[in-house]
Order: sequence, then C-alpha cells, then structure tokens
Amino acid sequence: MDKHPIVDIVVFGSQGDLSKRKLIPALFQLFLKGVLSPHNRIVAITRHTIDQTILLEAFRASTIQPTTSAEHAARWPEFAQHIFPIVCDLEVAESYSALSEFLNTTQSIRIFYFSIPPNLFGTVAKLLKLKNCIHYDSRVVVEKPLGHDFKSAEITNATLAQTFPEDKTFRIDHYLGKETVQNIMALRFANTILEPLWCADRIDYIQITVAETVPVGNRAGYYERTGALRDMVQNHLLQLLCIVAMEPPARLTPYAVRDEKLKVLHSLRPILSHDVVEKTVRGQYCDLQGVGPSYRNEPGVAEDSDTETFVALKAQVDNWRWAGMPIYLRTGKCLKQRRSEIVIQFKEVPHDLFSNTRSMSANRLTILLQPEESIRLRLNGKSPGKGMNLEPLMLNLDSGNRANRKSWEAYERLLLDVIQGDLTLFMRRTDIEAAWQWIDPIIEGWQSRGHQSLPYTAGSWGPVESDQLLAQDSHIWHNPDSL
Repeated sequence: MDKHPIVDIVVFGSQGDLSKRKLIPALFQLFLKGVLSPHNRIVAITRHTIDQTILLEAFRASTIQPTTSAEHAARWPEFAQHIFPIVCDLEVAESYSALSEFLNTTQSIRIFYFSIPPNLFGTVAKLLKLKNCIHYDSRVVVEKPLGHDFKSAEITNATLAQTFPEDKTFRIDHYLGKETVQNIMALRFANTILEPLWCADRIDYIQITVAETVPVGNRAGYYERTGALRDMVQNHLLQLLCIVAMEPPARLTPYAVRDEKLKVLHSLRPILSHDVVEKTVRGQYCDLQGVGPSYRNEPGVAEDSDTETFVALKAQVDNWRWAGMPIYLRTGKCLKQRRSEIVIQFKEVPHDLFSNTRSMSANRLTILLQPEESIRLRLNGKSPGKGMNLEPLMLNLDSGNRANRKSWEAYERLLLDVIQGDLTLFMRRTDIEAAWQWIDPIIEGWQSRGHQSLPYTAGSWGPVESDQLLAQDSHIWHNPDSL
C-alpha cells in the first residue's frame, strides 16, 4: 500500500523562471528522496500548444546540473513520465475543460500552484471552480507579491477565499523554508541557555540584512511598480523579524506558531510621516564611478525614476520582551556581497575586568542564510601566551557531522508541507494584511515628505545615509569586510 498521499500538482506559469529554477527541481529532489507517491502527477499548464518533448527538455536542462550525480540524472526519464502538459487560456472558461477531464479521472489531493501575476488569481480560482476542477481536498499555493498595499492585499485574499478556504490556502515565502530559519526556533525554545538571554535586557540590537549583488535586470518593469520596500521588506524581512522576536508558542502547531508571529506584527511601532526621515533610508544604485550598472539605464525604467532598490529601516517592537531595543532591517540590489543574515548583538559586560588588555568585543550570534547557511556565536577567550590578552572565539553551531549533511532546499520542504497539509511555515491572510498595515504609512510618509531615493554606487553597501541611520544610536552595520 502506498504510504504517501497521492496528489495532482497543477502548475500555472509552468514555463516561467520560478517553475524551471525552483519548482520542478524541488519536485525532482522529493522524487529522488522517495517521499512522493509513484502515482503523483504534475500538470504543466501552458498558454499555447507546445511539443511535450521540448517542454520536458527545458525542464531537464534546468534541473539536471553539472553537479548532479550520474545516478540521479539517470532517473530523470522515470520522473518525467509524471509530467503532463495541458494547454489552457487562463481567462477563458472553456479552456479548463481538458484540465477538468484530466483531474476527474482520480480523487487525489489537488494542489494548484499559482506562479502567475496576482491580478489573475481570482479569475483562475473562479474558473477552476466553475469547470469542476475543485473538490473536497483542493489546495492553492500563491507566490508574492500578495497585493500592492493593504487594500489590494485585502481584495486579493477575499477573492481567493471565495474558492479556497483559509486552511487550504498556502501563501509561500521561501525564506521560511530554509533550514537555518527553522533552526532559530529550535535554538530558542529547546535550549534553556539561550531563551533567558533573548530579550532587550541582554541584547543591544538586532540586524536583519538581505543583500544581493545582481541588478534588477529583466525585473525592471516589476520593480518600477514595486520597489524594495514592497518587494522584500513587506514579506521576507518582516517574516524573519517575526521568527526572531516571537514568543514561545504553546504548541508547535500551525495556528499556535502563526498566532505568535501575528502578535509581533501587531506590536511593531508605526513609522509615520514625521518618522520617515529619522527612521528610514531609500536608495537607488547608480553608475557613480563610470564602471557599473545604473537602475535608470535598465530597460523599462523612467529617466527620472525615484524607485528604491535599497531600503534600510529602524523598527521597534513595543512589548515587554523588546521594548526600547532597535531592530534594523536592510535590503538592496547591486550591493557589495550576496548575503542574508540575522545578527543578534548582545550587550557589553557590565564591568570590564580586562580593560588593560586588548579590546573585548560583546558577544554576537550571527545566523547566515545565504550564500550558505550557518550559525556562529562569538565569545571572548584568552590568547595563548603570557598575560591576560583576549581574542574572539567563534563557536560554530553547525560543526561536525551536521555540517556535512545535505540540508533540504527551501522549496523541497515547503512543497512537501503543502502535500502533507502542514500550514506552519506559510503566511495567513491576517499576517499579510498586518504587514501591509505597517508598510503603508511608510510609503505614504515618503510621498508626503518628498523623501527621495539616494544614489549609491553599484557594488557598495548602499547609501552612506544608511550608516548614519545606525550611527545616531552609536551602532554600525556588520558588513563582512568590516568585521
């Protein structure tokens, strides 16, 4: 008897970049790991007729990499037998007839993955229901962006809710599928040594950085409508903030975990119009040295565009655990290094016994999410030799055999959670809307105050004003080249 649930996974936008780079490779890895039923079917929705051989070759080329073992590559033809292309014009009801006929040959779990623009969510969901593609256990997975502001997010969520109930709606954020992000909860809530220190009494400040080296490129049209605040802060960075700042849930269940994350969003101190100059920095990469890319030169970008490709914020969580402690958020394109990390900077010791020796640094926990994943704790220890000289000691919390074990990719874990119906790592409607309620006043403040994007050189760490944002609190960004 098959021990794994049988599912039909219907991918809308199957020929897009996300499908080729993430979804199909992740499903192939789940197939290799033996956690998928051999009776599963993957339906690749295409807008136009395409030769199945050509489609499968495109999927194979993006999935089988030079690093793929010969043993695994040899299993691709077996996996490819589970992929079925179906042509469907997303806005024409009769186009769904072939999909309906295909799906209704079984009573398997149905997963509809919307890798399509949000303005099509409602239309596709409505037509799926109209053409009898939805049954008692149908689930939908939606990618960001979910809305452009609170009002549009509310409309998008309400539209989806007309077809899919909340407990069947999986709003995906791949950052939450990363091994190290989940390990934050394990470190905090499974170790008595850390949890008593996880508060404003012991921590000086927290920094969350998501830095990319690449320019906007072919996403310029999307970025012109969105900007870094909507694209990255509203979802990725705020979700990381919630994981770091949340209270221990009563149980490790989807509702309990997400309830605690929502409390963090509701506790964020609003950044209103009169706060934006002091608490926010907008930036846009430019060719200031004549050797790099400039956002305004990207195709589809206006010559006088003020869209931010960099943003830094000072956030504060007004509750008993975090009151008075700053949390700095930063993200940007064309920065010096590709790096996503969370830095927990502990306070200095109350009395320095070693003031006559080399400088002693405060303890720091660095949680690196990319380019690789690691957790390191900086302590102070005595240098070898005569005298009481100190030096930093780095404790690698991913050492030994653990570091040699290949972790699951984020999309692998999240897709398996969808198949198993586990909502823990997915965002609720209330989470999305609460995040927008915090973001909207910042955007309104920028507009009302004429708060313009500041130029920064591509390949730098952003505008110098972002350093000044922290300097007013006597803090600095923890860049790898300045540690």
